[in-house]
Amino acid sequence: MKKLFLFLLALLIGLFLTYKILSSITRHSIDKSFELKPLTSANSQPEIYAFGYQPTLTYSEDRVPCYKQDATKKAMFGDLHIHTALSADAFPDGTRTFPADVYKFAKGAPIEIPTPTGETRRTIELDRPLDFAAVTDHAETFGEGYICRTPGEYPGYETKSCKIFRAGGEKGVREFMSQNAMVAPHRNESVCGENNADCLEADRRVWRQVIKAAEDANDLSADCKFTSFIGYEYTRAPNAQHMHRNTIFKNAQVPGRPATHMSHPLTHLLLESFEKECRTDLKHCDVISIPHNSNISGGNTFNPKDMQGFSMATQMVYQSYRNSYDRLAEIVQHKGASECLNRSSDILGDVDELCDIEAIRQFGEAEKAIDTTTILPSLKGSNSPECTDEYLDPKDNLYKGFCLSSRDFARGALLEGMTQEVATETNPYEFGFIGSTDTHISASGATNEVNWSGHIAYETDLEGRLGEADLGRFNRLISNPGGLAGVYAVENSRDAIFQSMKRREAFATSGPRIEPRFFAGHFDSDICGQEHWLELAYENGTPMGSKIPAQNQPFQLLLQATADPLSEPLEKLQLIKGWLDDEGHKSTKVIDVVPQDGIGLCSVYEDFDYNPAHPTYYYLRAVEPETPRWSEAQCEATTNDNRPKGCDNNMPDMIREMAWSSPIWLTPNLTADIPAEMDGEGHEH
Repeated sequence: MKKLFLFLLALLIGLFLTYKILSSITRHSIDKSFELKPLTSANSQPEIYAFGYQPTLTYSEDRVPCYKQDATKKAMFGDLHIHTALSADAFPDGTRTFPADVYKFAKGAPIEIPTPTGETRRTIELDRPLDFAAVTDHAETFGEGYICRTPGEYPGYETKSCKIFRAGGEKGVREFMSQNAMVAPHRNESVCGENNADCLEADRRVWRQVIKAAEDANDLSADCKFTSFIGYEYTRAPNAQHMHRNTIFKNAQVPGRPATHMSHPLTHLLLESFEKECRTDLKHCDVISIPHNSNISGGNTFNPKDMQGFSMATQMVYQSYRNSYDRLAEIVQHKGASECLNRSSDILGDVDELCDIEAIRQFGEAEKAIDTTTILPSLKGSNSPECTDEYLDPKDNLYKGFCLSSRDFARGALLEGMTQEVATETNPYEFGFIGSTDTHISASGATNEVNWSGHIAYETDLEGRLGEADLGRFNRLISNPGGLAGVYAVENSRDAIFQSMKRREAFATSGPRIEPRFFAGHFDSDICGQEHWLELAYENGTPMGSKIPAQNQPFQLLLQATADPLSEPLEKLQLIKGWLDDEGHKSTKVIDVVPQDGIGLCSVYEDFDYNPAHPTYYYLRAVEPETPRWSEAQCEATTNDNRPKGCDNNMPDMIREMAWSSPIWLTPNLTADIPAEMDGEGHEH
């Protein structure tokens, strides 16, 4: 027995040392002599989208004007992170729905979902249609998936790799998705043909299918009931650390094929391609890039040393690219929440217990589901180390070892962005918030905890959802139904919604259709009780997503939220504040705001601790009372005879559903042409 123990101990030590060695090896250095060209497109100048300014709405595509426009904008709900059988991590698991099915489901029609072998296939449908959606399949493997799914068209169909892919399961997923974990990725030529010619051709076929599905679903009538966007996911995941992004185009003026991790393996190359191939080369093309799952990026999604070693000019230009294209970030989805992180050493502030809801990673906690490389198992007993310079590899500017940083979460990234702006006058991490599902069964917007059917094929029965995660998969019991993307737009059309997303007048919810409103300006103390409070809010303030100069005179923050009529009444409003002090130290604070009489919860708040010399951001968090987590609610609904073993688990029984407004930034030394808004003295023009 003692010998067996010593053997197992030695084996574990050996695995750990192997992990440390392999995870620290850099096989490829990046070219730091590269010079990034400055932004030149008129669509890349962010000033017209700052300060709450509402540009006149014009259409960039042929369509009938909407019957009605709402000057105070209407809350609209959608999902901008949806996978179908076109994704190489969905088809092998059993997903057999495609982009057209997504849009039917989003509009309210039922769709079939995968079920365990031998069981009757089931259908699901939403309790309410969505207002907008975008299919965002993994574009890196469009070609491989098409070739392996389609007999008789390409020789690669008969290869061993395609047979593994079609056989499914974890091996089937890894057969092609593991390419995305390479720092310098390459495609499988046995499937793709010489010089990847077959895959490149198949890429274009799938891209045309994606475009057609979105075009067919988009409502161009005057009813303006549903909007579909053309999109895809850019799936960069070096060493299994997620640096994924969802690409959302404004209209059907899009490049001939997606820019992917295969063709553009570094973030600056991707954003440069958007500038050239979309905003510059195509007359009406525009695009935003939405980072997601920064919570499992190991310090790399918002890495201030991303361009270390490049020329100073290129570093500065890169920051402007991030500011121009990263207009939104996804802060809640199937693989956990990315709002905030407790106990980070670089941010001062009290523990916020709501940061721990649906948190995949925390300091000092054993990793729950982490595959640090494509070949090593989870290190179940490891603690999450904080990202420091010892984890940064200067050859490729990536943090290694799956470290954990406050910048992996929205609050910390926003603070780091302001820190960079103090030094360089450009904020690379100045983004608004959305949520989405990241469903891999085409179930766009399916976020109800009680009847959630999973977002991966093997989660579609309760026993599967309650199971332990497969090797290297962030799924099953630790997963959640995800969230929704919200925008305030004058109408439900592509141009109106895209304009609001780009201006960051957007919000995230953890699933319910909560409507948060957030303004900075000059408001009467009784505005919440006034009939036309919303008109007054726009007239005398600037909405979420805005950036305004530091205010040397008193100003107020208007917080308001309306509950989802099919969910719980809201319990409280919270103001989240982040700022840099005179020494540049980062701080955050959560302020419970006492609501006043009004529609929903509403309050006017004045921050007497605000210092105009300190870069500061604020955002609103609206919170429901505690309700059962899906795992608790669904287990409680089963009879004792049918109760799965997985119902006895260590996940929290209760959670809180929430909604988050995009931030408002108050920035010292900010100068710009401010159209009809507040000036630096806090006066209205």
